[in-house]
Amino acid sequence: MSSDHQETPSEPGARRVGRPARLTAAEVVDAAIELADSEGLEALSMPKLAKQLGIGTMTVYGYVENKEDLLDQMATRIFEGLSFTETLGWQRGMSRFFSDFRSAALVHPTLARLLATGRVAIPAVFDILEKVLKEANEYEIPIDEAVQVFYTGLTYTIGFVLWEIPRTHLQDEAQYIDQWADLISKLDPTQHPLVTGPGASVLPGVASTRQFHAGLARIIAGRSST
Repeated sequence: MSSDHQETPSEPGARRVGRPARLTAAEVVDAAIELADSEGLEALSMPKLAKQLGIGTMTVYGYVENKEDLLDQMATRIFEGLSFTETLGWQRGMSRFFSDFRSAALVHPTLARLLATGRVAIPAVFDILEKVLKEANEYEIPIDEAVQVFYTGLTYTIGFVLWEIPRTHLQDEAQYIDQWADLISKLDPTQHPLVTGPGASVLPGVASTRQFHAGLARIIAGRSST
């Protein structure tokens, strides 16, 4: 029996109806990050992720072993593109790495929160630490001191990002400065003479890039005095 229906060639770029295109693991992780950014880390679940990707929940497990694995891969994403540059020397290399780390964390605040919950024991972190320790050896810096500085810098950066996001990123920085001015104006100068005096011009900048670099410089330089 002949049929009057004839298939017409698909236009270039047209999406085929039927089985969805095979995803990559990176696309699954990106979707998880997007979901966590928009709805919060607590809202992230395998069924929600599957729905966002347009696939079945069990299909997600073809890309990640379980939710713990997914969270590790999300945490790993923040370190992609980051490296410790040995050619800068140990101290400058550490400063550059943590500055780049902060910038990457600010792109996806959810990932900073994820790292704060303990997702720092991942291969990506140890890869960078190995380079840091190798460079420390070159500068005859004791390994124990190098490890201490690295993890102090890591936790400081994570904490600073979590501190600055609601203060100078989710609202205008000028608004944050005005909040400080209002707060200080309500203090009694006789009880807080230094806060309302010389401290008044410094406090509005405690969530600034300048503050971050000032604290980081003290962490890195501090090893020589211990």
